[in-house]
Amino acid sequence: MTLKHKIRSRVEETKREIILDAVSDYFETVGFSEPKMQDIAKAVGISVGALYKLFPSKEELFFAYIGHQIELFHRRLLQLCEGEEDPERCLVLYIQLKFSTFASKRKAIEDPVIGDPLFFVKMNTRQINPAAPIFDFLARQFEKLAAKKRLKTANYMKTGYLLNGATMGYIEYWLNFGGELEEKAEEVFERFMNGIEA
Repeated sequence: MTLKHKIRSRVEETKREIILDAVSDYFETVGFSEPKMQDIAKAVGISVGALYKLFPSKEELFFAYIGHQIELFHRRLLQLCEGEEDPERCLVLYIQLKFSTFASKRKAIEDPVIGDPLFFVKMNTRQINPAAPIFDFLARQFEKLAAKKRLKTANYMKTGYLLNGATMGYIEYWLNFGGELEEKAEEVFERFMNGIEA
């Protein structure tokens, strides 16, 4: 790749990230279901054509928004656990961060997730899974935890996926029925550990 192509690629990436930051603010205020691509383009200050050039459909834009949020989540998770030696603490921090993130983005995710219970399954089975680094993080924590406690399985990646599924169950219940979410991290972790400890 020539220097010219590298510069153009970097500019496109930066533009995409800036637009996704603006789209994030918009979705988290207005929601996803109601606005059309024209409304979104106007809100973020670009032409409809430019928006479609980057994101061929509203669904693609939403998947890009979710992927962007997952990247931000992963960075924040690594910051929270930097220097933390206790894997249990890191796993609780993961749950707390996940719950607080979803609570702050309820308006953006409520309709797509409630309207499509398999939304996150579809997200995770796309060609590029933006959540892969988070699952790697969870697998490492369970591997460290296994040095201190006997777990029912040595498949730490599977255990990470199971924890993700358990937390999503709480989130989906909260989206449908309300109640407290952010205060449940310790409880969720304890219940999960009861199921996986040998």
